Amino acid sequence: MTATLRNSILILSLLFAVINVSLMSAGENEDAAPEIIAVKFHADWCGSCKAMGNVFEELQAKFDTKPVLYVTLDHTRDFNRKQSKFLAESLGLGDVWKQNNGKTGFILLVDGKTRKVITRLKSTQTLKEMGAELVAAVEKTSVRG
Repeated sequence: MTATLRNSILILSLLFAVINVSLMSAGENEDAAPEIIAVKFHADWCGSCKAMGNVFEELQAKFDTKPVLYVTLDHTRDFNRKQSKFLAESLGLGDVWKQNNGKTGFILLVDGKTRKVITRLKSTQTLKEMGAELVAAVEKTSVRG
């Protein structure tokens, strides 16, 4: 993926996030709000990110019926980092960003209501293990109602 395409995707993600947050804060479509936000901390130069491969995309495809918002925060270049910070803050994930700024190679599963981290998925885990944790997180937040 070229840097231009990646930047375009990041900007579109940011616009979507701002629209989504605006709708949620206006009280519209609250039922459509994600129960889990899966946040991938990524950089092209990161060894753990390379080891993780396409697992994030595979999680999206395999669990596309779950109420999960998938977000990539890219640390590859300064521009990407700044855009990712804006995106994180727009999604109410400013604290998560601050706690993990500069770190890459993992996925955080964040509670969609409280914005608290539920668990951290690592590159050493299999897709099956990550999927089980994702399903458990969704079930945990669904029970809470």
